[in-house]
Amino acid sequence: MLKNSIHHIYLEQNDDEVIIEKFNEKQQYIILEQINDLPQSGFTVFNHLYVNPSFEEDFERLFLNRNRHLKSSEGFESLLFLKPQTKHAHYVIVTVWTDETAYQQWQNSKEYKASHHKRGTDSGSDKNIVNRKLSFNISLDLTDS
Repeated sequence: MLKNSIHHIYLEQNDDEVIIEKFNEKQQYIILEQINDLPQSGFTVFNHLYVNPSFEEDFERLFLNRNRHLKSSEGFESLLFLKPQTKHAHYVIVTVWTDETAYQQWQNSKEYKASHHKRGTDSGSDKNIVNRKLSFNISLDLTDS
């Protein structure tokens, strides 16, 4: 389990399912992709992406067929690609890093820029799929204490 008791954010994995509790609300997800086991601590980013209704399969296909630059990034620990079990809820992409510096280095890398340069633009493949105005992320340190 990853947790941040100060902000009441918890992630618990059981086989191919995950429960995320944040702000006293629990949400269940199915794991569509996992890279590495979840570490017990680290800097974690929860990218909540709102996928427009009827575009779920397109989004899943695009994400699962993406370039995999992330795996070779220094400080990268783990990734979970999570599908909500509730209709019209956010998909969540959870990445865990050794620390915030490693995450910032990834965001400033040429690999990140190459894989995200069209995201959310008129020429991006996600233009009609992801509603950026309804999407958000939460970044924080999660520890087992």
